[in-house]
Amino acid sequence: MRAIIYFASLPSLIIGYLIYRADRKEKEPPKELVKALIGGVMAAAFTIFVSYLTRIDKWSIFSLGNLWGVFLYTFIGVACVEEGSKWLFAKLLLHKNKNYDYLFDGIVYATFVSLGFATIENIIYIYTTGFWAIIIRSILTVPAHAFFGIFMGYYFSLAKDAKIQGNQRKYIQYTILSFLIPAFLHAMFDFLLLANHIVLLGIFLGFVIGLYIVSIRKVITFSKKERAFRERKFCPRCGNRLEGNFCSNCGLKNGENF
Repeated sequence: MRAIIYFASLPSLIIGYLIYRADRKEKEPPKELVKALIGGVMAAAFTIFVSYLTRIDKWSIFSLGNLWGVFLYTFIGVACVEEGSKWLFAKLLLHKNKNYDYLFDGIVYATFVSLGFATIENIIYIYTTGFWAIIIRSILTVPAHAFFGIFMGYYFSLAKDAKIQGNQRKYIQYTILSFLIPAFLHAMFDFLLLANHIVLLGIFLGFVIGLYIVSIRKVITFSKKERAFRERKFCPRCGNRLEGNFCSNCGLKNGENF
């Protein structure tokens, strides 16, 4: 039992360590990362509960007998439920979290939630399909869950930054994308793999390679551009929004009653 848990957790621990190392400015407290992993475990349990309660895999729209039916199932029956559960628990974790003060932190927390989810999946798959399944999942599925978390956290941070800046339209847009983008990527991952079509399988391999490249580049780029969330500042003289330490409206400069 201990060996199963160890090997099932190892891919997530490796990826989690790499994401943790990529956080250059201010490392997140270990207890918060543990909370994120537990949140992922709870998201997995919630996914099972929702799937059982709704019997979503039995819905008639998924039994069309063609590729469209397969896609509907992977998007609605799998991706939306799983990514929706992870989104919910990540959102709860980040809500009013004082440690969520840098842009890259969104990626860290959302990825750790996804890794907690993937670890539980690994344990279940080892019991149901055998120990060798972990090798394939270590190369494909666990990194994929992490990549979905990277996109989720990326848009979480853009949404929070937009909210702080007072841009409600951008806040709503990025919040929606923080769910839709991971859900769509997850659906495409499962659809291309489950469609049982040789052409789509070839596309799947290219899709996975592209997912690796784009996700890693996003982590590197976002890490290099790391900054704290900035509150809006207004000129104490005229009330105009400040651009840096200068008021473009009345000309007040830093040091003049700022």
